[in-house]
Amino acid sequence: MPVVPNENDRLPDGDLMLKMDTACRSTRDLVARNPVEPDLWDGYVVAQAWPFVTALYSGVEQALKMLLMATDPQPTVSEVKKYGHNLSRLYCALSPEDAAHIELHFREHRSLFEFLQQHDECATAERFITHINGAGKAKGHEWWRYTLLDPDLKPPFTEPWTMCEVWQAVCCCLWTRRSGRGRPCERLSQRLLLPLRDIANGATASYGDFSSDLDIWMSHIDGDNLAAWVDLLVKSSRGSMDQVHAPEALRGDLDKMAQRAIERLSGRMALPAELLLLLPASQRDQVQAHRQFANPDEQMLLRRVQHTDRKLTWEPRTGEFRWAGVSSTGYSEAELSGPAE
Repeated sequence: MPVVPNENDRLPDGDLMLKMDTACRSTRDLVARNPVEPDLWDGYVVAQAWPFVTALYSGVEQALKMLLMATDPQPTVSEVKKYGHNLSRLYCALSPEDAAHIELHFREHRSLFEFLQQHDECATAERFITHINGAGKAKGHEWWRYTLLDPDLKPPFTEPWTMCEVWQAVCCCLWTRRSGRGRPCERLSQRLLLPLRDIANGATASYGDFSSDLDIWMSHIDGDNLAAWVDLLVKSSRGSMDQVHAPEALRGDLDKMAQRAIERLSGRMALPAELLLLLPASQRDQVQAHRQFANPDEQMLLRRVQHTDRKLTWEPRTGEFRWAGVSSTGYSEAELSGPAE
């Protein structure tokens, strides 16, 4: 049963929020199933991305307006409409708490993709929104709408999946506020914690003896990037859980959680076509169906695991990592560290 929201919260109608969330999820699925190259300046690639980008502009705009209308004092619909298509003004009008929530989503997402880390325009969610907005001209939305008609228009470079993540972050703000903060955040780091929550719920009373250590470890991994998650998945895959900085009583459950997380993520990992051919025909269609709904963030997390330890190889038949090392010791912390921000 959902938690009753605080009566002082200004919340949009639940049906409207459900429609917005449904639109966000369906659009994210489409973008995930139809990846577009990061460089969108090529004419063909711009045309390929155009349906997604124009829809995502509208989605981010409407979600920001819905979130703005949940603030106190609550603006009227007419007041919100005055922002037009100016995403930067909408974002700057959010409460500090909501902006911080969106920024945490964005930093986790950004930490996985090197090309995002290389652009100052993508350093923060606010900078990214300002950039796709067309900077001071606030014409990004219009330029993208007409770029197929006017060859002289140069819409701002963007990345559809990152726009998806911004939209999803705004929806997450709305849902967590409506549930009185009882609904878990939908960031990747939080979704990966679900197996741990299941383990904790089924544990004995003694589990509470090290609950404080668990809280410390959770706060450690719930930072600005997913480096600690990569570190845990690497060490679990290569049998080096003794190197995880957590009490011994907790390590076993963390190991189980990591393996369950890998199993869940691997079910949606997009496998190269040549690997698909290695699978039995009876499994190929099933794997292909999972592949269609692959989440790029989840794929990149698994690729980071492989990149961090070159001796870990992916086994498509079993959906697990196999380590080629002879022992679980002898690696420096630098060799085991996750992706840097």
